[in-house]
Amino acid sequence: MAGALAGLRVLDAATLLAAPLITAVLADHGADVVRLEPPGGDPYRESARHLWALTGRGKRSLVLDLETAEDRRRLHAAIGGIDVIVVNEPAARLQRRGLDHETLAALHAGLIYVHVSGFGLDGPAADFPGNGTLAEAYSGLTHMTGDPDGPPVLPSVPLGDAVTAYVGAFGILAAWHQRQQNGGAGQIVDVNPVDAMLHMTAPILSGFDESTSPHRLGSRLPGVALRNVFATGDGGWVAVSASTSRQERSVRELVGAAASETPEVALRRWAAERPRDQVLAAMVEARIPVASVNTAHDLIADPHLRYRNAIRSLRHHDGNPVRVPAPAPRLLSGAGHPSDQLAAIGEHTAEVLEQWHVAAQPNRRRGATDDIG
Repeated sequence: MAGALAGLRVLDAATLLAAPLITAVLADHGADVVRLEPPGGDPYRESARHLWALTGRGKRSLVLDLETAEDRRRLHAAIGGIDVIVVNEPAARLQRRGLDHETLAALHAGLIYVHVSGFGLDGPAADFPGNGTLAEAYSGLTHMTGDPDGPPVLPSVPLGDAVTAYVGAFGILAAWHQRQQNGGAGQIVDVNPVDAMLHMTAPILSGFDESTSPHRLGSRLPGVALRNVFATGDGGWVAVSASTSRQERSVRELVGAAASETPEVALRRWAAERPRDQVLAAMVEARIPVASVNTAHDLIADPHLRYRNAIRSLRHHDGNPVRVPAPAPRLLSGAGHPSDQLAAIGEHTAEVLEQWHVAAQPNRRRGATDDIG
């Protein structure tokens, strides 16, 4: 069964992590995504094999050397066969390689042109180098992360890139829908991790008071009665987020908190005397929100994740499997089955150019050539 986005043709002409993750999300749901690679392939193939699996999943591979006029002509001849292009390079480099919006829109007026940048396409910081990590800091997340008496802390995972991926995917779908409503006109979609991360730190803004400044609280959260991580007697950890008075009472009753004890102190003492599985079972039975603090080994062995096939294995071109998350969200009707293959370098070059050249004919504009060979 084809996925929900079958028929959406996307050229991923980007590099690094955030922008290619956008198109990986689309591929998860059935879009035909082609990764444009330079001769020799994307650097992530060798330098960061695990990141290549994340960003290259479900995509075909097209190799062109856009530093040459010949390959620029080949791409321009076929550009009318796609719906979306995603780029993330500076304007001067895009122009030199024939990937700037002005050039491509002149060839295909319906093209949805997604430009992923560090800080947005306009404003005082528009030309600054940027990425998901810098957006975590710039958006206020890093300031709010860490212990109250310690320094700000960057996340140990590329959170900004992952959030940007879903924001970018939504932007593409919104532009695609709008194109269908307004007669086929394309547009520029401005995607950047700062805008995306501001939605992660929105409570800092909505609760801002000129007389105070939000500060680091460790694992706590303002307005939540009990939120923290707790060590268990066998060396494990659990996370608890009890945000209602009913849940707070349930914690007190379960752990036998004295009247003089706070729920957090009592729970910390109680959990330290029991193995993790016992802590989890007792708290779940009492309907207290709790979860294990999982390691990578825990994730792979977790029975719930296994039951839902939440982690899948891709076949790398070197023959070894690489684990990646299953598509999210899940469409329970017509979700399709994402590919478990990772394309070899340039595996689909001739096939892609021929298909796009045929599909491009209704969208051709003056200036395109027929040189695709």
